[in-house]
Amino acid sequence: MRRPRSLALAIVVGASLLQQGASAHVGSPDVFLDGQAGPYRVFVTVRPPYAVPGTAEVEVLTTSADITDVRIVPLPLTGPGAQFAPTPDVAARSPGDPRLFTGQLWMMSAGAWQVRVAVSGGQGPGSLSVPVPTLPQATLAMTASLRALLVGFMLVLCGGFVSIVSAIARESRLEPGQAPGPGERRRGRIAGAIAACGVAAAMVFGNFWWAAEASRYARYVYKPLQASPSVTSDGRLRLDLRDPGWIASRRLDDLVADHGHLMHLFIVSPALDRLWHLHPDEITTARFETRLPDMPQGRYELFADLVHRTGVSETPTGQLATPAIRGVPLTGDDSAWSAADDAPGGRIVWVRDDRPLRTRQLTMFTFRAEDETGAPANDVELYMGMPGHAVFVRRDRRVFAHVHPSGSAPMAAIEIAMPSSQAHAHTGVGLPPTVTFPYGFPEPGDYRIFVQMKRSGRVVTGVFDAHVD
Repeated sequence: MRRPRSLALAIVVGASLLQQGASAHVGSPDVFLDGQAGPYRVFVTVRPPYAVPGTAEVEVLTTSADITDVRIVPLPLTGPGAQFAPTPDVAARSPGDPRLFTGQLWMMSAGAWQVRVAVSGGQGPGSLSVPVPTLPQATLAMTASLRALLVGFMLVLCGGFVSIVSAIARESRLEPGQAPGPGERRRGRIAGAIAACGVAAAMVFGNFWWAAEASRYARYVYKPLQASPSVTSDGRLRLDLRDPGWIASRRLDDLVADHGHLMHLFIVSPALDRLWHLHPDEITTARFETRLPDMPQGRYELFADLVHRTGVSETPTGQLATPAIRGVPLTGDDSAWSAADDAPGGRIVWVRDDRPLRTRQLTMFTFRAEDETGAPANDVELYMGMPGHAVFVRRDRRVFAHVHPSGSAPMAAIEIAMPSSQAHAHTGVGLPPTVTFPYGFPEPGDYRIFVQMKRSGRVVTGVFDAHVD
């Protein structure tokens, strides 16, 4: 196929990073998992700490009424530490819902962690592990009132120290009841001046130390991979990844496949009226390429899901401005959706109640595939090993999450945490027409939800709008 000649002459590409949360999602750090702890089905929500070290909030919602005890413990996802668990904490049963257990856990360092959940009840014990990337997002700022209070305490302590040293030098050699003379008072003033100089030097050194520690932690704060997209003259999208210099351990040559692909690339238009779900191949380390399909002229935003061998997942982002592209037909697992499409062969509907959507609240999103007559579809197939995939995007694109029926954790990370787990295991025989995704919105606002299911070899996309209070 011929491409427009302007494509070979000029492609305008800009890369921009959006705020990320501590996960393979942008602005959506919480981790959700629908899994089996032995005979018990549980829904686990983990909210990683904003600063590391810090505490993670854990919620375990059970479906069985005979649960007697839930214990939680943090462990490294890999390495020797993953095999030797410390004494777990007992999760507290919620007084408002006996099926809900909550607790807090300390996460001491950045990297790949897991929260191991042990459940006991009438059917015996069971356990499961939730992979949790802990990536420090920022330095927690001190409030003005607390800063003023601490400065006041510091001045009182420094003044008290100088006064004590001066009094010791002035009166330590006097008999009880004897008044200090001019020599003692002079000695006290000299000692007080020396103490004041020492206090001033200690404050200068302390400020220097504090600034050095703050600078070191600033380098410790997570810096997402930078993605630089470009389009070649023959219509190939090239995506180069670059490490901006995060001091924590991270490599670019240790990516592992998730759902059969090293990268899941989502391209959306600013109005969210177009979506492409592509899977570029790694040409060389940190360089990915794919042939683009037909694309109209415009600016697009890119979200690239990746998983490292350590289990840490990331979503580099970028922006692409391009003239119209006459590309190649979609093949394999690649798919596309446009608001202008009139897709035949049925639809996907959102099965929901009238309850409003709220932030930081686990919600089960259920969708049903229907045929042309409105009846439940009987030809649903696995799409990349899953009954379906969902993408939650806030209208300003500052929140992006790629979610599966088992939750927001990538399959590759779950397989590291639970090698024998069936959390993501599905068979292609007799798939039901409905699929459910556990997710919780991190921020209020207007969102668009893309749901993709595969029917008779064709990917069908349902699009829904949601307002979150």
